[in-house]
Amino acid sequence: MNKMVMIICCAAATMLPRIVPYFASSALSRLPRFVRKCMLLLPVAALGALIFPLALTDFGAMWYAGLAGIAAAFIVSLFKGPMILSIVVALVSTTAMLMAFPA
Repeated sequence: MNKMVMIICCAAATMLPRIVPYFASSALSRLPRFVRKCMLLLPVAALGALIFPLALTDFGAMWYAGLAGIAAAFIVSLFKGPMILSIVVALVSTTAMLMAFPA
């Protein structure tokens, strides 16, 4: 298979679950509330499934730094903080763990 075709197919497979819920908003209004909420959360769930394993394995022996960043972002999000605050707090807490407990 041509590499370009494979790249396009992989990009489409990754993008479709994230884009479809936003463009299908008129069809979503006719669905039951639970299904509608699941469809709107699908892009976040797909992103989480991609990021979570990498956050734990990217730091090698210092996996706890990634876990600290995930926990910090979760706590900020739990209290309905803005997304940018969640990202900044996760970055700061991960960096602090890496500096506090060097390998």
